[in-house]
Amino acid sequence: MTFSIIARCKETGKFGAAVSTCFPGVGAHSPHIEAGTGAVITQGWVNPPLGQEGLNYLKKGYTANDTLNHLLIHDPGKELRQVAVMDQFGNCSAYTGVENDAYKGHIIGDQWSVHGNLLTGPDVLEAMADAYQQAAGPIEVRLLEALKAGDEAGGEIRGKQSAVIKVVDIDQFPYVDFRVDDHEEPVQELRRIYEKNKSVLIERYYEWVDAVKQGIIL
Repeated sequence: MTFSIIARCKETGKFGAAVSTCFPGVGAHSPHIEAGTGAVITQGWVNPPLGQEGLNYLKKGYTANDTLNHLLIHDPGKELRQVAVMDQFGNCSAYTGVENDAYKGHIIGDQWSVHGNLLTGPDVLEAMADAYQQAAGPIEVRLLEALKAGDEAGGEIRGKQSAVIKVVDIDQFPYVDFRVDDHEEPVQELRRIYEKNKSVLIERYYEWVDAVKQGIIL
């Protein structure tokens, strides 16, 4: 009941993810993402502990494919789930369980992947993939463009309610972390929040960076 994207910026090394669904507060459950480590998304029957377990496994140096296999082997509900993993190098691996409701699927590209279930059709994922690859600007803008494209292509058949975007660069200091928990147009609202606050967000982020460099924050 979700469409989502995970990606790594080739220029900056930032990891990012964006999700929209017909369910309240998706950002409380997914995605799991960490600077220098990678990202894990679980959807369909979302499983937050699986996301954290994936990050823990990635921290040990395992690849995206190794991590996905580890998660699936230990997940009795894997056929009800979609799981996507990105490792520290931007390699992606994804799985769509057969018991997810159609239309369901995923597309893996060069340091990005898109995934969805209960979609209006394959056009949703194709539009997301095209939008991300064609968009210019920082990774958060490209992620928002992908989410917008999926929404405009039909999104989820049951409707829409919440959305989230996360981008990380330095451990423990989020670069972008915005959620819309309950809204008639969550993707549009997410973009509005980002546009309104991006200048303050970026200014505060670089204050954190300087503080870390000076040893004020460890």
